[in-house]
Amino acid sequence: MSNNIEKPITAQQLSEIIPLHPVTILRWAREGRIPHLRLSARKIVFLPTEINAWLSSRYTDPAVRAAQPERQAA
Repeated sequence: MSNNIEKPITAQQLSEIIPLHPVTILRWAREGRIPHLRLSARKIVFLPTEINAWLSSRYTDPAVRAAQPERQAA
């Protein structure tokens, strides 16, 4: 029997994997821009498999995308 439960990581741990500050990661989570789980009013965690899928659907460097202003249709 395989164990499909994965260990969630914190914004601090995620910031060591992707080049974003933990505060930016938490802000993006609150804005719904990054997949996350809210365990309580003050506790947000991230599942590595969801983050990998999110990253693969974006630019290879999320910091580059974050630094670029979003284009609005004229």
